[in-house]
Amino acid sequence: MDLEPIHTGILGVNTYIVPLAGQAVLIVDPACSELTGDENVIIDYLESNDLVAVGVVLTHGHFDHVAGLRSLKAKWPELCVAIHEDDAECIGSSSGFTQQKFLGRMGPGAMELIQTVSNLPEPDVLLKDQMTLDKVITPEMIVSAFNGSDKAPDVEAVTNALSHWKVYHTPGHSKGCVCYFNDAEKVLISGDTIFYGSYGRTDLYGGDELTIKKSICRIAESLPKETKVYPGHDMYGFELER
Repeated sequence: MDLEPIHTGILGVNTYIVPLAGQAVLIVDPACSELTGDENVIIDYLESNDLVAVGVVLTHGHFDHVAGLRSLKAKWPELCVAIHEDDAECIGSSSGFTQQKFLGRMGPGAMELIQTVSNLPEPDVLLKDQMTLDKVITPEMIVSAFNGSDKAPDVEAVTNALSHWKVYHTPGHSKGCVCYFNDAEKVLISGDTIFYGSYGRTDLYGGDELTIKKSICRIAESLPKETKVYPGHDMYGFELER
């Protein structure tokens, strides 16, 4: 599996459209917004490629990774949104208050973003460590996502594809950071936990330097050496370092 990101939002987040089976895909970290003039880029990409999103999974709740939730839920109200329980405050009705804690450390002008990430859609599912995504996105959600499509989903095949994706709770960049690992493809979507030769900043609300180092060690020790890493920013598709 080779993932090619769509760069969205103010900080050029690597938004991944993850193939499952047939037309069904997952969206990871939609950052597109009206402020950056790309609020429809994911919708346009899916429609032009005849794809159907069965869910949105977030690697964490920072403003630059969640800003696209509003436009996606406006288009597809039944779309499932999943985030780790420790970052649940970053979206939903509390999002404006929590996002201010992040933006306040981002320098002059950052607070202009607050309206973009206030009153975001509520999470539909709260993730926990070691969950597989077939337990997050149910057959009923898959069928609902295909309402209006001219093709019916192969629910069994989509569910099987989801079962290969496992949640790894990797706090440190934020309290609820997660990585998603596919055991069949040996692919890790690492969000801002792991970058090429580096890792996410730890000076924002909920961040901790020692904790992120422990999270990275856990990933490095748990996953196969041939694992290919797809982070939330910059270079992608590199091998996991030991």
